[in-house]
Amino acid sequence: MKKILSIGLVLCFVVPVIAFAQEKMTEEEAQAELASVMAELDQVNAEIAALEPEVAELRTSASKMEMMYSGLSEQAAELRETWKRCQWGRYTVLEGDWLSKIASMRKVYRDGSKWPMIHEANTDKITDPNLIYPGWVLLIPTLDQYTVGSGDCLWLIASYLSIYSDAKRWPEIYEANKDKIKDPDWIYPNQEFMIPHE
Repeated sequence: MKKILSIGLVLCFVVPVIAFAQEKMTEEEAQAELASVMAELDQVNAEIAALEPEVAELRTSASKMEMMYSGLSEQAAELRETWKRCQWGRYTVLEGDWLSKIASMRKVYRDGSKWPMIHEANTDKITDPNLIYPGWVLLIPTLDQYTVGSGDCLWLIASYLSIYSDAKRWPEIYEANKDKIKDPDWIYPNQEFMIPHE
């Protein structure tokens, strides 16, 4: 019994000493870990400072590239507009023509009220829409949609100045409207067709 009590007393003194030593060791380890982290942080800060000139240079390059992209986007938009105008039909003014009469022609818009489209496309020539002269070649803006008229067929529609000015391009209309055209030889008045221009 005395032996057991002696062991118990020894343990009462030894365990707190061991626990204290362990706590102290953990604190020392934490201090060492903190010192290590601080050293790494200093190294990272030094690396960041060394990279700052390169980052500034990259930012300048990025800013220049953004400006170039903006300029190229504007040029691309202008080129798209120019290309679009290149696809437009051409009509040579005859004696006795006026804009509403031209717009109402079957091969143009079949609708006299569309004359402002011709005027807008030719403001470089037409200062007064009531004065146009024989021999002038007017641009005819193309339509994105077309309503089938009596007597129309796909090749005839494709030949119109407001569509493609080229009868051979009729398959483009067919391909874009297969949901409405079951047979390219059979189309009907008042059908609405999309006219692709890409």
